[in-house]
Amino acid sequence: MSLYRNIIAFSHHGEYLAYSSPDGCLKIWETSTGTLKQEFTPSSHLTATCTTLTWGPTQINLNLPKNSKKSKNESLSVVGNLQLIAMGTLTGDILLYSFTNAELYSLLKNGHTGAVNDIYWCCVTNSLFTCSNDQHIIQWDITSGKIKSKWKADKFAVYSICVIDENHLLSAGNSIQLWDIKQKSVIKTFEGHSTEIRHLLLLCTRDKSQNEYFLSAALGDRVINAWHLNEKNTKGRTVASFVSTSEPGNIDIDQKKKGPFRMSVVTKDGQFHLFEHILNGTRKQPLLPKFTIQIASKTNNASSKPYLIPILAANISEGLDSCLITYGTFIKPIFERINISDISKDIILIRDLSFSSTISIEDSVSRIKHAEKPNSVKMLAPGHMIDVTLTENTSRKRKQKNVDIRELPMEERLKALDLSTTPKNLTEEPAIKSDSMVHLLLQGLQSKDNSMLSTVLQCGDKIIIQNTLKRLPLQSILLVLKELYERLNKQEPRNHPCLRWLIGLLTVHLPYLMSCKDIDEYLGPISQLIEARIENFSKMRQLQGGLKVLLSQIDSHTSHFVDPSAQPLVEYESESSEESESENVDIFSENNSDQVVQSTPDEESQSSDSGSDMET
Repeated sequence: MSLYRNIIAFSHHGEYLAYSSPDGCLKIWETSTGTLKQEFTPSSHLTATCTTLTWGPTQINLNLPKNSKKSKNESLSVVGNLQLIAMGTLTGDILLYSFTNAELYSLLKNGHTGAVNDIYWCCVTNSLFTCSNDQHIIQWDITSGKIKSKWKADKFAVYSICVIDENHLLSAGNSIQLWDIKQKSVIKTFEGHSTEIRHLLLLCTRDKSQNEYFLSAALGDRVINAWHLNEKNTKGRTVASFVSTSEPGNIDIDQKKKGPFRMSVVTKDGQFHLFEHILNGTRKQPLLPKFTIQIASKTNNASSKPYLIPILAANISEGLDSCLITYGTFIKPIFERINISDISKDIILIRDLSFSSTISIEDSVSRIKHAEKPNSVKMLAPGHMIDVTLTENTSRKRKQKNVDIRELPMEERLKALDLSTTPKNLTEEPAIKSDSMVHLLLQGLQSKDNSMLSTVLQCGDKIIIQNTLKRLPLQSILLVLKELYERLNKQEPRNHPCLRWLIGLLTVHLPYLMSCKDIDEYLGPISQLIEARIENFSKMRQLQGGLKVLLSQIDSHTSHFVDPSAQPLVEYESESSEESESENVDIFSENNSDQVVQSTPDEESQSSDSGSDMET
């Protein structure tokens, strides 16, 4: 979820502009001259950056009640002379900085446990109201810096507050609640926004007893709603709505004694809208801006088109027909006062932003100057010493630097990501590093290189996937999720490692994905894809089980069945049978030997007869 904070504010009469940079440094410019008047850096600016800031009451706009005590009036006058700026931090502390003294006035701590979202001054009670992510609202005493009262205002975080009077207060989370400060009870609830309500502005007409209205704007919503403070109805409804081109970033109102009220809206895309309307009854149709102002730069080339310059903030001068706008960058913002009574339609103002640099750089001039040595000067030195200056014939040898993997070309990085090669030794570190994987993944997403993305997303190592996703920037998580969906939708076997990437992405960055308001556009198609893939899974499992039963029956019929009962369980051989068999074997062997002896003389006689026959 994108956390938008109100860290820029004009003073009550538009004389100064205060801005807190992302590193926690407070800068204050004078709007008439555009010069940087003061710069303040808190000691804990890196760990406790500013989340919201607002100007305190001044001596001019203090409306002190007549019945208040003298000591109370004196304390309020002292606070008005200091020109305090209240700054809320991420750690829950509130810093009160004095613009008059150019120093830190006081530190309000030990109150909130979460980030401070909004601050509102109440001059009547010499109090400061704050709301935080810890679901509480605290009323502080400005002089002593102590807590007057504290109560839980919502089940979730409280993002904005607005004090109506010393007895009533408006707080906003996803809905707006009207509180009784003394009883700490909810009087009325206003519902009309679906996201975090970041702006609450009180709009009082001439007859304050009957007509009191307030405005509200929410995060990611370009509609500004107007509500009527009527305690008779328990639920409030919008009486009017104002539509801008994008989400409002800076809102300022001016109520005239006669005529409609004016509202300036600076959107997050850098446009200025002016609305005029008389709140009298309910209006069903939304109101469009009276005119829109955009600022473009002046180019030197006639063929090139001017580019738009964002407007940062605006302040309507009270009782005048002019508006002070700030545009450019916070490094050197530009202030310009525009007469809004002469404008009746949308305009684009062309401004020249070509600033001449105060530092001139000459290419031919070097800051290093060599001492001139005349030829007539003789140098006295030992014979083995020579001048350290190199001659033309001296060869210079470059030192071999250690090769860093981040300095390797892209081809060698892709070769290092070859998943088919494994280390020879178990102690050898793999060539794939998580930081290089993140670098290649971001380059592939930016250049839409399919081969580079395939090289990264085909990695199936769980440790590398988890470490890569942990180092992934938050702004590229949705791009990776979209790329994984497109690859899983192709139904290719090689995209199976993408499932591990999807599981790891949902595991590591689940809190961020749950906080995104457009997450349904990304997770909805993935959920439908998974449901379509597993739609026939149960039927296929039943079919697989039936086929296994049939195959087992076929194997049982085709196999040779051997009855185990046909084989003898026990075999017994007696000793008498073995002896008789051995005797029979001996008798049989003796008979054979006698026959062989008897046959030998016969064979000799036959051989002699055959020899005599051959002689004859």
